[in-house]
Amino acid sequence: MYRKQSNIDFKYFFGLKVTEVNTDKNLPLGMAFENAGLLIECPWRLQVSNEIVIGYSDCIQAYDKYTHKNVQTILMGKKIVNIFHFEEVSDLVVEFEDNIFLELFHDSNYFEGWQLRGDNGFYLFTLPGGSYSF
Repeated sequence: MYRKQSNIDFKYFFGLKVTEVNTDKNLPLGMAFENAGLLIECPWRLQVSNEIVIGYSDCIQAYDKYTHKNVQTILMGKKIVNIFHFEEVSDLVVEFEDNIFLELFHDSNYFEGWQLRGDNGFYLFTLPGGSYSF
């Protein structure tokens, strides 16, 4: 399957550092960057050097071992180096320094999946069924 990347310009986010990660287990994973934010309400995984170190399922099924605090430990202070957005189903990959990738997988026909916003007026979010609005 070929996945087409969108033409959305994400350069505003490049170089921004993670300043906060939501660690409340009763809320969706979310994070703040300098002048931006990301709210995740869909499955996700965090890869470091091509190894999945934590994912959505870990936090749900093995909550005694894996929490958003694990994500916080890995991502705090890391800079965004690239963002990839795939049009067909609005998957998003945020690449951080040190070969770290946060991958988001929109998986609902009924709910929104994630929201990426910048203090510059940038606002991209997924819609039910996998489409997106910008």
